Amino acid sequence: MEGFRFSWLGETRREALRALIAAEVSEWSQEWWIEHAPAEIHVRAVDHGSFVIKGAAPYVSTGEAGSLALFLGGRGAAGVGRHLAGSVEEEGAGWAERIGEEALGDFAARVFRRGGVAGGPGLRQSAASPDLARPELGSCILAIAVGRLGLNLACDRRLIDRLVPPQTGEKPGLASRRDALGKAPLRLDAIMDFGSVNLAQLTDLRVGELLIGDTALEEPLSMRIEGGIAITGGYLRRVGAKRAVMLDGIHSQEEYKP
Repeated sequence: MEGFRFSWLGETRREALRALIAAEVSEWSQEWWIEHAPAEIHVRAVDHGSFVIKGAAPYVSTGEAGSLALFLGGRGAAGVGRHLAGSVEEEGAGWAERIGEEALGDFAARVFRRGGVAGGPGLRQSAASPDLARPELGSCILAIAVGRLGLNLACDRRLIDRLVPPQTGEKPGLASRRDALGKAPLRLDAIMDFGSVNLAQLTDLRVGELLIGDTALEEPLSMRIEGGIAITGGYLRRVGAKRAVMLDGIHSQEEYKP
């Protein structure tokens, strides 16, 4: 199929969509459900593999901005109307069905408005697009509970991209080598030259022996970073109770020696 692309919806955007729909359901319930109770409104994501279509065909809204489908299970629009009106009477189902369909149409229009589509493409009962049941195409299914009323909302990727757009901000550029290495910690050592000894002399050293170096008092010590690279010279000093080194110029890059 030309132009086919897999596009699974990430968990971050799925949660953002759930929160957005939950807010819309709450506002919709406040206007339509006579026994509106915020604590009894719940919206959660449903795994596509466990989603089973029951009852009559769903109510579908499809347009250029995307598609959604409302699955009512075995309740039907009349059942939705009776629940919203707080009625349990089975007689006179016409009024209940009318209320149910108007309420569902209003909910679908609200969702499209959140996606920037004024009015929406309308809602009608028909078979839903197979793409709404394919997570690899970026669809999402949400289970909605409004008190004892339960329904499922399926949205395709086009509509989801309008409701919770993907992040398209520019990625930060790579830092320069100087900036990237500027905060790397390195050990700095002051080196005093004591000449060279052989292994036999080294093993004969004892605590208390006095070692006399090859560096004169007026000569600078070598300051080296990890790896043995000399970066400057310095003179041994004392600051309070601590030893110190007074630097004597910084070697340029060309002067670095191992």
